[in-house]
Amino acid sequence: MTDSRSYRWLSVLSVAGFFGAWYVVNAAHLAPANLLPSMQEVWAALLDILHNGYRGTTLWENAAATLGRCLGGFVLAAIVGVPLGLWMGRSPVLAASIDYILQFMRPLPPLSYLILLILWLGTGDTSKVALLFLAAFPTIAMAAMAGVRGVNRQRIQAALACGATRAQVFRHVVLPSCLPMTMTGLRIALAVTFSTVVAAELMTASNGLGWMVFSASQFLRTDIVLLGVLILGVLGMALSRALLSLDLWLVHWRGRD
Repeated sequence: MTDSRSYRWLSVLSVAGFFGAWYVVNAAHLAPANLLPSMQEVWAALLDILHNGYRGTTLWENAAATLGRCLGGFVLAAIVGVPLGLWMGRSPVLAASIDYILQFMRPLPPLSYLILLILWLGTGDTSKVALLFLAAFPTIAMAAMAGVRGVNRQRIQAALACGATRAQVFRHVVLPSCLPMTMTGLRIALAVTFSTVVAAELMTASNGLGWMVFSASQFLRTDIVLLGVLILGVLGMALSRALLSLDLWLVHWRGRD
């Protein structure tokens, strides 16, 4: 199989093509300048915000606020969702008791119950973290459950036949076998969480990158809007790569069995 790294130059070329198309559109005046600022204007907006901040907040404060909310909800969902999903995979009774609730929550748009969370928990970070927890939790729990149910039964029977206890079977057979599916669920949930935190900040926040983008749009500062979108994209990619690196480290046997 060809190493995907050998095609990395295509990724670099596509990014260069994006910025090249952006430059051409601006240079040829194919789009109004107030709707699509030039790269120079976006760079100038970045330097201005780095030095002077935006409406009393620094860029680092806004990035930290978005990251804190995102990781807070995601980590909490992982702490609760992974053990619960593993337990559901082992216990048909528990799975039957909770499955319909998770099936109901998973396709439900998280922002649909944001108003309720604000009424119950206020407009601060508590309601946002709760929203992000609810956005990530069903995906994580169901991925862990699916991972346990997908374990090869012959492996379990072979371990039991060799004298392994139930705890040893879970630790040395079930857990390693279900970890790939669980990690995949975590990566999907992180993407959902990150997109949800930005949307939540558009509605109720006084800081954060989503708030900065929405606030700038009200003043027709498309240079700041585009800057915020670019920063969010890079930040989201960084989070995804970090979790992928953890996945590759934990599940180093993926694809070998």
